[in-house]
Amino acid sequence: MKMYKRIFAFAIAAAMMAGTMLGCGQSGASGNTADTAKPVAESEASGGASAETPETETAEAPAGDAIELTIWHTWGAGPGLDAMEAAANRYNEINDKNIHVTLGFVASQASGNTQTMDKLMAAIAAGNPPDVALLDNFQVAGWAAQSALMPLDELMEGVGLTLDDVYDWALQGSQYKGTTYSIPYNGDARVLFYNKDMFEAAGLDPEAPPTTIEELTAAAEKLTIRDGANYKQAGFVPWQFAGKPVYCWGWNFGGEFYDAENNVLTVADPKNIEALQWEVDFADQMGGIDFVNFASGLGTGAEDPFVTGQLAMAVRGNFDIANMAVYNPDLNYGVTPIPSKEAGKSANMIGGWGWTIPKGAKNPEASIDFLKYLISEDAQKQMSEMSSSFSPLKSVNEAVFADDEMMAVFLQELEHGKIRPPVPVGQELWDGLNTALDSALHKADTPEKLLTDLNDKMNAELQKFN
Repeated sequence: MKMYKRIFAFAIAAAMMAGTMLGCGQSGASGNTADTAKPVAESEASGGASAETPETETAEAPAGDAIELTIWHTWGAGPGLDAMEAAANRYNEINDKNIHVTLGFVASQASGNTQTMDKLMAAIAAGNPPDVALLDNFQVAGWAAQSALMPLDELMEGVGLTLDDVYDWALQGSQYKGTTYSIPYNGDARVLFYNKDMFEAAGLDPEAPPTTIEELTAAAEKLTIRDGANYKQAGFVPWQFAGKPVYCWGWNFGGEFYDAENNVLTVADPKNIEALQWEVDFADQMGGIDFVNFASGLGTGAEDPFVTGQLAMAVRGNFDIANMAVYNPDLNYGVTPIPSKEAGKSANMIGGWGWTIPKGAKNPEASIDFLKYLISEDAQKQMSEMSSSFSPLKSVNEAVFADDEMMAVFLQELEHGKIRPPVPVGQELWDGLNTALDSALHKADTPEKLLTDLNDKMNAELQKFN
């Protein structure tokens, strides 16, 4: 049975129950997270009445018969929420169509966003969806394939909205089978962070970071300090933080995961297998299961090993820069493109989110007017300045970030960034790759067998959507 049919069936059942759906804020692939914002009420998600107030404060609603738009997002608190509130307030002030926007926080669960998915599907099944909902770009195809989203092209034409000026990765994540289902909102990129002081202490040039996989592995060896089965310092952990996705290293070995022309997944590309085998060999070189166990216990936030000086190099995103400034403002580090098998061929997994109009939404014309504002240069510039997220508009990024030496490295990576395959089985594929990685590191099976089996399984599921 198809994944989304299972989810949709669950949502219908959930809509008939007073069940509890929990969650946490937008995180991982892209965005800030906290748990202080008021959540969308459970009964609101399933179509019932509620005494709970889920909305975020926005400008006072206009008098008269205003068109009320409810927007579901996943920022619990922080700069992402601040930027969104500012955009909603500004739109409420300037639009001349008597439209009023109210924000509602819907909890998510890491990059899988599973709890948001459950809650949104329940609302759609109950016939009471929000007017606009935020989705991770790689999940849009799965929702569109199950007719859970409204196609937007005619609505866009009605307000003179095009996506001609967005990056290719933003456009790819917004469409399914040539139809637009999402208006891109933000994006993020990943590069290699490296500790310059630790480089110098290990006899490495802090101004010459690794550019190839071979150089990366050699530097990691020099930067790793062991004490028996324990580690005082690790040079690098390929599968941790923003480097965890198998996509990251598959692409940097020259592999691909999807043949869009033939609509076939290519998970078992020999170069993807080579990349996963390198991760296994890397673990063995650094101490085998001792190293794998050490890596699994690395912390986050104030305990982030890159912040505390336990880890010399890490693949991280632009969303991590703020954490470095908060937890260790004196950290002497640099950023550089992710090393690749062949020098100069660095690849980058671009994350990002977009705005959708769920099936059954009551005010699609008003909603598209609001989304036209959100993708405007003025709104995008405000979003990027307040949240440090990248815009899907190149012109905005150049205006906001070009003079920042560190962010300029990320900007270069946006130009040739790749997105996770925009296919209906994108979420299952993401989960399957994470499982394959864990199985490979624990020697449950070979990278070749794991990726071949996953490729066969996912292609069988994908063909059900043809």
